[in-house]
Amino acid sequence: MNKRSRGTIFAVLACAWLSMETAPAQQAEVKTENGVRVVHNPKTPIAGPGGKPAAVALTEDLVIGNDTSREDYWFGFLNALDVDAAGRIYTVDPKSIRIRIFGPDGGLVRAFGRKGQGPAEFSGPGGIVAAPDGTFIVSDVLNARLSYFTREGAHIKDTRFGMHRIAGLAIGRRSDLFAIRTQMPQGDKQDWELVKFDPDLKLIRAIHAIAIPFKGRVFNLIPDRIYFDLTGEDRLAWMVATDYAVHVEDASGKPIMKILKDREPGKITDKDRARFIAKTFSGPAPAQIEPEFPEFFPAASGLMADEKGRIYIRTYETDGKGGAAVDVFDATGLYVARFFVPEDADTITVRNDKLYAIVKESASGNPLVKRYALRWK
Repeated sequence: MNKRSRGTIFAVLACAWLSMETAPAQQAEVKTENGVRVVHNPKTPIAGPGGKPAAVALTEDLVIGNDTSREDYWFGFLNALDVDAAGRIYTVDPKSIRIRIFGPDGGLVRAFGRKGQGPAEFSGPGGIVAAPDGTFIVSDVLNARLSYFTREGAHIKDTRFGMHRIAGLAIGRRSDLFAIRTQMPQGDKQDWELVKFDPDLKLIRAIHAIAIPFKGRVFNLIPDRIYFDLTGEDRLAWMVATDYAVHVEDASGKPIMKILKDREPGKITDKDRARFIAKTFSGPAPAQIEPEFPEFFPAASGLMADEKGRIYIRTYETDGKGGAAVDVFDATGLYVARFFVPEDADTITVRNDKLYAIVKESASGNPLVKRYALRWK
């Protein structure tokens, strides 16, 4: 899918400068297939007007969650956030059943929430999304519903999931909803499907589906996933984690672009397995769970898009210094830059050249919201 503990802006955390001076920049292959722009990018970013790939400086400029001395300035748990066009930060704390909204400076704007099944009550809030019209939506898994609120936190309505099991959510300018719909496991597999709903959760269309192996106590720590986000002009960008192929559709659902990038799949080592087990379970795997891994890392571990049409693909590649690689494609599908984010930061969204992330366990043990300024050269 940020940054500050009460008013003070923290200084530079990380700088990741992209530079390909040691090798000549390669070019992308662009063609049209059945009316769809297909961009086949090389392994390294292509050169810009100055003859070199773009450089991106990543600077931490806000942290929220370190101030445990004040109520609602820290989190018991943090698994979702979103940011609106004005830079307000919306968070969900399922442990304390708390919705918190922070201003662009990190100051608390509003906090509310209580456990229950009535209006404006939650049993298992799991996601939050800021709508273009100024409202926001909280996804409550245990109450099986979407709860709509005004920017001021006034409850508007609830929409029941019905037969749907929803994971992940995005909302367009016409209030249509995009989500991952999951099915109960059937035999040895479970279906995950990217779908589009109307505001009342009536299915408009199914976009893409994958079948994930289901093996009871066997738990794949790097499973297949569908990643998606909405970019400028309500374009939908999505990909399956195993393939470096990003599909872009316009607001009507018409495919308009396919973005490809060459890559060399990284083999998963015993050291990698141990790292993922420790991260997932905060120690050894429980006796009742048998961890499983694919032979190679998937192409992506996340996808974000911004209002300028850029698409950001987080990969499993690292710089060997605690950073995870993020590939950047411009609105035309060209691979223009790569930068690195701290591996412990779950990247969530990019708005107005600011990258927002969640650190689920900081050095002090508290979850944090972090914001990084992206400076392009």
